[in-house]
Amino acid sequence: MNTSALESLATVSRERLIEMSVAAIERKMVDPLLSDADCSRLTQAVDKHAEAGGNRVLGAAKVVAYSWFNRLTALRYMDAMGISGDYGVVTPAEGSGTGVPECVQRAREGSFDPRIGDAVRTRVSDLLFGNRDLDAYVLLLREYFAAWHLVMPGVFPEADDWTNLVPPADLLSAGESVRADIVAAIGPNESGRMDVEVIGWLYQFYIAARKQEINDSGVKIDKDTLAPVTQLFTPHWVVRYLVENTLGMQWLRAHPDSALRERFEYLVTPAEGQEDRGLAIANPEDFRVIDPACGSGHMLTYAFDVLWDMYAEAGYPTRRIARLILEKNLCGADVDGRAAQLASFALTMKAVEHDPRFLERIERESQRGGENSWRGPRIVHVESVHLDELSPAEIADVSGDGVSLGVSQLIEQLRNADTYGSLIRVPAGASALFHEIARRIEAGERQQLLGGADRDDWLRAADMCEILEDGRYTTLIANPPYLGMKKAKDPLKRYAKKFYKRGSSDLCAMFIERAASVAQRRGAIGMITMHAWMFLSSYRDLRPWMLSAMSIESMAHLGTSAFDSIDGEVVQTTAFATTNVACDADRVGVYLRLVDGRDEAEKAQLLCEAAANNAHALRFETSVATFAAIPGRPIVYWASQQMLDAFAAGTPLGEIAPAKQGLATADNERFLRQWFEVSADRSYMRARDREDARASGARWFPHNKGGEYRKWWGNQDYVVNWENDGSSIQSLTHPETGKQRSRPQNVDCYFRPCISWARVSSGDPSFRLFDSSSIFNDKGAAVFLNSDQQTFRMLGYLNSSTTLKLESTIAPTVMFEVGQVKNLPWIEPASFDPTGVERLIDIFRADWDAREASWDFARPPYLRGGHSLLQDAFDDWYRRSCETAEEAQRLETENNRYWARVYGLVGEVEVNVPLSRVSLTYNPRFAFAPTKGASERGEDEYRWMHYQRSARELISWAIGVTMGRYSVDVPGLVLADQASTLDDFRAGVASSRLQPDDDGIIPVTGGAFDDDASRRVKQVLCAVFGTSNLGDNIEFLTRCLAVKNGSNTAEFVAPTVPTDPERALEQYMAKTFAADHQREYSGRPVYWPVESPKGTFRALIYLHRYTPDTVGQVLTKYAAPFVDRLKAEADVLGRERDAVDGDDKKADRARARIDKKRSEIDARVAEVQGFIDTVLQPLAQRRIHLDLDDGVRINRLKLAYGWRPDLKDLSQPAIGAATAEVRKGIAADLKWARGEIKKNNVWWSE
Repeated sequence: MNTSALESLATVSRERLIEMSVAAIERKMVDPLLSDADCSRLTQAVDKHAEAGGNRVLGAAKVVAYSWFNRLTALRYMDAMGISGDYGVVTPAEGSGTGVPECVQRAREGSFDPRIGDAVRTRVSDLLFGNRDLDAYVLLLREYFAAWHLVMPGVFPEADDWTNLVPPADLLSAGESVRADIVAAIGPNESGRMDVEVIGWLYQFYIAARKQEINDSGVKIDKDTLAPVTQLFTPHWVVRYLVENTLGMQWLRAHPDSALRERFEYLVTPAEGQEDRGLAIANPEDFRVIDPACGSGHMLTYAFDVLWDMYAEAGYPTRRIARLILEKNLCGADVDGRAAQLASFALTMKAVEHDPRFLERIERESQRGGENSWRGPRIVHVESVHLDELSPAEIADVSGDGVSLGVSQLIEQLRNADTYGSLIRVPAGASALFHEIARRIEAGERQQLLGGADRDDWLRAADMCEILEDGRYTTLIANPPYLGMKKAKDPLKRYAKKFYKRGSSDLCAMFIERAASVAQRRGAIGMITMHAWMFLSSYRDLRPWMLSAMSIESMAHLGTSAFDSIDGEVVQTTAFATTNVACDADRVGVYLRLVDGRDEAEKAQLLCEAAANNAHALRFETSVATFAAIPGRPIVYWASQQMLDAFAAGTPLGEIAPAKQGLATADNERFLRQWFEVSADRSYMRARDREDARASGARWFPHNKGGEYRKWWGNQDYVVNWENDGSSIQSLTHPETGKQRSRPQNVDCYFRPCISWARVSSGDPSFRLFDSSSIFNDKGAAVFLNSDQQTFRMLGYLNSSTTLKLESTIAPTVMFEVGQVKNLPWIEPASFDPTGVERLIDIFRADWDAREASWDFARPPYLRGGHSLLQDAFDDWYRRSCETAEEAQRLETENNRYWARVYGLVGEVEVNVPLSRVSLTYNPRFAFAPTKGASERGEDEYRWMHYQRSARELISWAIGVTMGRYSVDVPGLVLADQASTLDDFRAGVASSRLQPDDDGIIPVTGGAFDDDASRRVKQVLCAVFGTSNLGDNIEFLTRCLAVKNGSNTAEFVAPTVPTDPERALEQYMAKTFAADHQREYSGRPVYWPVESPKGTFRALIYLHRYTPDTVGQVLTKYAAPFVDRLKAEADVLGRERDAVDGDDKKADRARARIDKKRSEIDARVAEVQGFIDTVLQPLAQRRIHLDLDDGVRINRLKLAYGWRPDLKDLSQPAIGAATAEVRKGIAADLKWARGEIKKNNVWWSE
C-alpha cells in the first residue's frame, strides 16, 4: 500500500474541500432560489457547527468537507469492488479517456442504474441536455446516497441531508478534482484485491493537519479537539497480536485442535504449569467483542476475518455468517462521528469481501417493504445527549424491576458524552429503560417536557448505553486515546479524578480501568497503550490494582518506533493481553521485549519469532511477585536476580540524599534568558547564597534547566529573573482566578551546590555538578549533599553504567523523575577515591568553558601555544581534544568498573565506554557521531569537521573582537552591558593592540568599505598570528569552511584551497555567518544582519552596543554611500559603453556585455534604494528603544519590524530578510509573539 500517496491525497483534499465548502455555503445562503426548508436546514447547520471567532461558516464547511470526502472515498472503494451499481459512480469507464464518471457518461446515452428512479432520470437527462452536467451529477449522487443509506446509514445520508446542498464544485472538473484524485489514489493491491486498511490510513492522514494545528497551538484539549488529537491508526501486526491473543485464544481453549492455530502467527504460547482461567467459547455466536475507541475500525475488521473463519470451521452456511458477525459479535464506539462512519463502512466492506452477495440480500430485504431489521454494523457515535431528570418513582415504574442505581448519574454524564466517550459507566438495564421511555413518548403515554428530550434523544441514549453496558463483552480490544490530563480541560479532568483516580494521569490508563468493567469476568482484554503506566510514579496506584484485578497473559513491549507513520521516539508503547480475573502473586506472565526493534517491520518479525519460541532471548516469564521487589512496583519483567538483589540490599537513595524539584516559573519566556541575551551588569553569576543574591541588586542569576546529554559539568547557559528574591515570579497569578501560577519549590535549596539532571531526555540520563551560584528548575531536578566527598561519590555513582542499568528498571521512558531517583538503591562503598571524579569534573568544565556560549569563556583554546600558522593551531587543538576525550573515556570506564563491583553487577553491566559516548563538546567522536544507521566516519573526516568547527568559532570570536565584546589582549567579556561604548572598552582594556569598531556596525558588502567584515577578520588574524602568514592562514581558514561531510553514498573528500580565498571569506561572511551564529547562540543571536531583501546590502550590528541612533548610522554611513558607489560603477560602465566604436558584431557583443552588467547593477541599486526608502529610513526615524531584559526574541522583533504602539509595523523586516535561517527564526518568533498578544500576555516593555 502506497501510504505516501494516501497521505498526499488526504492532506490536499482536506484543504481544497474546506475551501470549496466555505464558498459553496456562503453562495447557497444568499441564493434566492433556495427553498425555505433548505435555507432553514442550512442555517441551523451553520449555527450548530459555528466556531468561536473567524469565519461563521467555517465549522459547517469542515463537516461538509469530511462528509463528502468519506462518501467519495467509499464510492471509489465500492466502484473498485464492483458493488456500487451497474456503472462506476465516481470512476470513469475503463478505457474511456474522458475522466467523467461512468454513471454520467451512461446517462448521456440514456442508460441508468436500476437504483435511479424515473423522475430523477428525466430530470438528469434534462440537465445534461442543458449542459448542466454538475447539477445532473449531484442529483445522481443524491439518488445513490439515498439508495445506499438503507444499507449503510452511517456513511451515506438521506436525500434531504443538508450536506447534499453544498457539493464540491470540482466534481467534474477537467483539471484539479478531489474526486479524480481519489480515483487515482485508491485501487486494488498487487493481488487485485481491495484492502480495507486504506480507509483507516486515509482518515488518519485527513485529520493530521488538524492534529498538528492543535498541538502547535498549545491549547488545552476539550470535546472539539479531543478526537483529532488522539487518533492513531494501529499497524496491522499489532492488531493481529491483540485479536489472536484474545478472541483467538478464547476459541482455541474450546477447540484445541482448530486449524486456526496455525494461522495465528502472533499467538503467544502461554507459560507452562499454571491454570488457564480465561473463557473457552465453543459457539461463535457467543462472542461479544467491543472496541470502545474503534476509530476507523481496524481492530474490528480483523476480528471479522477471525470470526468468519470460526463460523466456517463450525459449519455455518456462508450466506448467514456476515450478518451474524455484524449483528451479534462486533460492536464499536467512538467520540468522533467521522471515525464511526468509516468503521461502519469498513465492516460492511469486510462483509462483502467475504460474501460478495451480502449487500444484494440486504437491499432485497429493504425493497420488500415493511420493517427493515437491518441497522448496519453496531458502531455508535458517542455524542452528548441532554435527557430529562428521572425520579426514582418514574424509573421504577418504567423499568418494572426497579433499576435505579446509577441512572441519575448516567443521565448527568451523558450530557458530556462527547468528552467522556466510552469511559461512561452504564449500569445493566439502562438501555432498556431509555427505549421504554422513547416508546411511551411515541405512543403518547409520556408527555414530552417543553424543551426537554424527545423520542430521538432517548433512542440515541439507549443505543449508546446498549453498546457501553458494563459486563457485556467476552472480548475487548482497543488502541485507546493517549492524552495526558495536564493537556486536558475540565470537565474531563474532574471526571478523571472522580471516577478513574488510579489512571487519572492519562486517558489510555483510564481505559485500562474501564476495560475491567466492560468485559465479563474471565473475559479477554487486549490493548496497546503508552508504556508510561508500567513505570512512572503517577501510576503507582494503577499498577498494584491492575496486577491483582486482572492476569497479564502476555505483553509485547514495543517501546519506540512501533508506529512508522508518526515520530516513534515520541510515543513509546506496549501491547498486552489480559484475563479479567483476579491474579495470584505467583502467577507468571509472558513478556516479549521488543524495544530494540528499529521499526515496525523489525518489531513485527521479532514478535513472530518470540511468540512461539519458549527459549527465545527476548521472551521473559515473570511473576507478579517479582515486581513487588522494586519500589513503586514497576513492570520490570526483564530485571535479573542480581538487579533485584541490589534493590533488596540497598537503601533508597532519597533517604541518603534529598532529591528535589526546583523552580517552575509558569512562563519561561517571560522569566528565563540565555545568559548572553541580557546586560552583564544586570547579572550576578557568583552568588554564594540567597541573601547574597538578594543583596546584589541584580536581576539575572544562573538557572539550571536540565538540557541535553552531558555528564559531569555543563549545560550552564540560562539565567532567571530572581531580582528581589524572585518577587516577580512569586507574584505571577492567573488573571481570572487570582491563583499563583508559578511554583517556586524548595527555595531553601536555591544557591546551594547540587547534582542535577534533566527530567526529560530522549537518551540516557546524565548528571552534572552545579556550584552554589544557581537556581535549579523543575525540569533540571537536583540531589543535595552535605560535603564535597559525598557529592563526588554520589556523582560517580549516578553517572555510572550501574545506575543506568538500575534506572532502566524503574524509569525506562524519556522521563527520569525525582521520585524514581529517590528509589534508586544506594549501597555505601567500603572506600572511595574521589580523584577520578574530580578530574572528570575539571575536564568537562574546561571543555564547556572553551565555547563562547559559556559565561566563563576566556579566549579560543587553539590560541594556546604561540602558533603563527592557523593549521598548526588547529592541529594542536584537535590533538588535545582527542587526548582529553581518551582520558575521560578511561576515567569513565574505571568509574563504571568500580560501581559494578560495589553492586555485584560485574558481567551484567557494560563498563567500557565508547569514545562516541564521552559527552565532551570538543570530542570529535561525540560531536560528529554519525546518525543512526549511517556508516562510521574516518579519522580524516573527524579531523576536518573539527577544523571546520574551529574555523567558524574563530570567525565568531573575531567579529566579537571587532565589536568589542572580546579583546585580543584580555580574557573574557569586555563590552556586554546595554549600550556599551568605546569609553567602556578603554576602561576595561588599558592598552589594546586592536581597537573595536567605532560604531559597532560592520558592513558585509564584499569589501566596499574599509571596515568590511572580511577585512576585520583578517585584522584579527594578523593581530593574533602575525601578518607574515596571513595569506596561508586565509587559505587554510577558507579551506576549513568548505568542508562537506561524507555520506552513505559518497566517501569523504578533504577540501581543497578555494580558487579565490579572499572571495571565499567574503562569501562566508555574506551567506553563512549569520546562520551559523544563530545556531551557535541557540536561536538568540547577539549579532544581527540588517540586510536588503536579496542581501546586496548587509551590515552586522551588535545588540549590546545598540542605541536608538544605530539604524540611522547604518543608513547614513553605509547604506546610502553603498548606493552611491553602485551608481558610480554604473556611470563608469556607461562611459565604457559610449567608448565602444563600430557597428560590427564584436562591438555589439561588447555593448551587450556592458548592458548586462549595468542592468545587474541597476537592479542592485533598485533593491538597496527600495530597502532604504521602505525600511531603513522609516526605521531610523522611529528610533526604536531596546531593553536587554526583554531578551533577543522580543528585541529582534522590535527592531526588525519597527515596533511602536503608535505606528503600524514595517511591511518587511529590516533584519534577516536574505538569510533563510535568520528569516525563519524571526518568523517563528513573530508567530509566538502574536500568540502572546492574543492571550493578553504582553510582559515586555513598549
